Amino acid sequence: IGQSAKWQMLIDGKKIRELEFNSNTSRGTRFLQNLNLSKGDHRFEFAIVPGKNGEGSGTAGIQVDQFQLRRLGSDGNWNLYPESYQRIFVDGLPPAGVKEQSAYMRKIVESFAFRVFRRPPRKKLVDQITNLALSKSEKGEFVDGVRLAVTATLTSPSFLFRQETQAEPDDPGRIVTLDEYALASRLSYFLWSSAPDKALLDLVAKKQLRKNLRGQIDRMLADKKSDRMVKNFIGQWLQTRDLQGLNIDTRRILRERDRRKANRVFNQGTRRDMKRETEEFFSYIVSNNRPILDLLNGNYSFLNENLANFYGVSGVRGNEFQKVEFGEHVKGRGGILGQGTFLIVTSQSTRTSPVKRGLFVLDNILGIPAPPAPPDVPDLEEVSKHQVEPLTMRQLMEVHRENPLCASCHERMDPIGLALENFNALGQWRENEDGREIDSAGKLVTGETFSNIMELKTILVGSRKQDFYRCLSEKMLTYALGRGVEYYDAPTINKIIAQLLNDGGGMKDLIYAIIESVPFQKRRGDGSSF
Repeated sequence: IGQSAKWQMLIDGKKIRELEFNSNTSRGTRFLQNLNLSKGDHRFEFAIVPGKNGEGSGTAGIQVDQFQLRRLGSDGNWNLYPESYQRIFVDGLPPAGVKEQSAYMRKIVESFAFRVFRRPPRKKLVDQITNLALSKSEKGEFVDGVRLAVTATLTSPSFLFRQETQAEPDDPGRIVTLDEYALASRLSYFLWSSAPDKALLDLVAKKQLRKNLRGQIDRMLADKKSDRMVKNFIGQWLQTRDLQGLNIDTRRILRERDRRKANRVFNQGTRRDMKRETEEFFSYIVSNNRPILDLLNGNYSFLNENLANFYGVSGVRGNEFQKVEFGEHVKGRGGILGQGTFLIVTSQSTRTSPVKRGLFVLDNILGIPAPPAPPDVPDLEEVSKHQVEPLTMRQLMEVHRENPLCASCHERMDPIGLALENFNALGQWRENEDGREIDSAGKLVTGETFSNIMELKTILVGSRKQDFYRCLSEKMLTYALGRGVEYYDAPTINKIIAQLLNDGGGMKDLIYAIIESVPFQKRRGDGSSF
């Protein structure tokens, strides 16, 4: 109470601004400071100079909530304005005359609305937004009207929804080809998670997009913005976006009482590296048109030194991710089934889960989901309480399957999940658990037998290859269209699988096939059939 201080802003050690504060009266302030800075780097500092010693009582503080540095043009030098200004003010600074400003405002609205709506805007809407902006600028500055025009455009349904207009909008019984503006939007939101760029819209304006479709797909996949598709798609398909927030009891999994030691082995940095590994791996397969089956049995991945040490892979140095070929001593690590992202999201917080791992493979790799579990099925922890001696995971699963209601589903899931038991709940390889050797052999309900995860992966890319092609095609088509796959999409999926089998099954070939497919290129009519 009753404390005072001086708050100072300094640039390159020189005091630029000083404000006086008193804990009894000061509650917050904002200020704008114009600066003339030379080209190059500058050091910004904030300092607090307390008042007289012994003044007041208690503890008071000053908090900086927000600090922004904007570069503004001077003397009409348009090149000094930020890029965000230059993208909206298409012809530079506004002219002086009222008539000229009116024409310029309309040009700004048309240009911005065209990019935001992803197609030429309707004249009536342009008129409405332009008049609204001009009425605002008459009461203030020209830039105030532009700001309102931008706000109005970004709150329009034409921006918020991806409209796909057609020649016969009231004929729901008709299937029509998308116009090229709608196709450009589908393409850009699929590959970039963003609106079409100028190159796409220029081709659309010439009605040349379909004629140059594969070239544009290659261009867009080579662009850094395609990383968004990689992150978003595998974030949904492989649930990598869930990894950072999962509750993991590292001490119990590692049997380590010391929290610090456990955190040195596995922490948030390790989680980020695992997510990055899966993203780099998938991106490499896409950009190099590697076979889709590499996702399951590719004998390589992308690691940095931290993740390599965690996995027990030698010879990797530095923080940068690099392609690493796995030798014979790195068992089962190749492909997504050996990556920490998959192994952790399919585990419980304290232990592995053969059920979750097996179910995940059935759902997301083979595309043959099991029916939901019956009610009141006891957890494995509850089952283990009633055992005289500790049981292995395999033995616990056998006890669990004694329930006839559970047996039919678990016969499909358990062999796959138990094949992955050599990986603990953090994704580290192990040969034994509690002093007993892990048995990862099994037999699928379709009859194929295997001794370990390596042999299981051989089966998945062999006799079950078409199942994986079908499942991944459906997952990616769902992502590309923003809707689930329906029964009438079956001919398209069958055609895509046939193309993959014929062309070698490259990941980019799958993307080509989806973009060139009927569901992606066409749509049903609007309206109601009733």
